[in-house]
Amino acid sequence: MTRVCIVGAGAVGGYVGAHMVKAGVDAFVVDAWPEHVEAMRQKGISVTGMNGAGSVEARLRALHISDVPQLLREAPIDVAFIAVKAYDTEWATQLILPYLAPTGCLVSLQNGINEETIAGIAGWGRTLGCSVSALAAELVAPGQIVRNSPLGDEKKAGMRVGELHGQVTPRARTIAALLAHGDTCKVTQNLWGERWSKLTINAMRNGVCALTGLTGKERDMNEVARDLTIRLGSSSIRVGQALGLALEPVGGLDLDLLARADVDASARDAITRMIMEVASSRSDGQRPSMGQDIRKGRRTETEYINGLVARRGEEVGIDVTCHRRVNEIIKRIEKGELSPSPELLQDIVN
Repeated sequence: MTRVCIVGAGAVGGYVGAHMVKAGVDAFVVDAWPEHVEAMRQKGISVTGMNGAGSVEARLRALHISDVPQLLREAPIDVAFIAVKAYDTEWATQLILPYLAPTGCLVSLQNGINEETIAGIAGWGRTLGCSVSALAAELVAPGQIVRNSPLGDEKKAGMRVGELHGQVTPRARTIAALLAHGDTCKVTQNLWGERWSKLTINAMRNGVCALTGLTGKERDMNEVARDLTIRLGSSSIRVGQALGLALEPVGGLDLDLLARADVDASARDAITRMIMEVASSRSDGQRPSMGQDIRKGRRTETEYINGLVARRGEEVGIDVTCHRRVNEIIKRIEKGELSPSPELLQDIVN
């Protein structure tokens, strides 16, 4: 049996871990939040799905990061999922790497594009990535996760896992089967394109909620916020195209239309309709991860989302001013210099 470790038992890591354990997979989780670890030890993880979809309760083994050295006396790990915040990728990889089997691998299950960081520590041949396409969830309390999006299906897979070199391998299929216990999962031959496409969705939505304090639905219903998301998405797509990536449909949006939406009114109208259709499928309380972070007083991943688009865009000569401004404002909110408000949109759109 494949032995699995999930480093980071937050909304995504906890969700997939609970489903794997419930399905009989030999899996355990590692997390840095003591109260969360203790709750999982005492009661397991409880996942409440949107309209019941994805709901599960599972008793599972939970280790605090300080407990990881005890793994030296146990069977090695075959697959380690890295499901921490992007800025924690380096230490999380170094933490679990010594306990991998010689043929073991690591899989990034994160926002942003962190495979290069993992590969720089563990080796390119031991690294895979997974684009979480349809899973929106929140860790609302120790041991309690709420899923705020519908399950994926055959047309729109919940997750897509892939090798960095793009080949379909037995281990990629094994990992996809593990993740499929919680949502639909397919093996992709275009991980980098998938990654940038998902990054675009995060760059459109997460930062706008973080700086305004709006939920996902409130953001999409607010005309100024919605227009900014379109501008952010349009420029991110153009950056990906300039980098030579083959972008994949994600988030219910036509990416070719999105790329033109900054200058083409008909494309903008079409994208607006798509955004509103996606909004209707989400729960009222759905809030992207960076919006959750701001509410909880935590550091966000803005440098690895809007900041990354800004850096890559400047390298290829694409106007990414809006991404740079979003990144700057969120960092000021993190420091307590500003408070989230829809009024901050004017500092970006003007």
